[in-house]
Amino acid sequence: MGWLHRYHTFDDVPDDVLPWGEIIYRSCLMLVAVVLLFTAINFIYDISIDLPRLPLAPFALALVIYLVGRFFRAVLPG
Repeated sequence: MGWLHRYHTFDDVPDDVLPWGEIIYRSCLMLVAVVLLFTAINFIYDISIDLPRLPLAPFALALVIYLVGRFFRAVLPG
């Protein structure tokens, strides 16, 4: 038999679709990774100019973003 094509309707939900809470949580984790990456790059730059300091604001921001992601993961289950 040839190709079998099934037209999708708006009611069809594929089996591998993630719930919105999980999507927002994973997006927040990616954003936290970017914030921490830039913080690490800035820290390495500060060490190179002989001014070692560890900024706390990006860590607080990363924590808030992570907690927002955890909140949406808990509130919007599948």
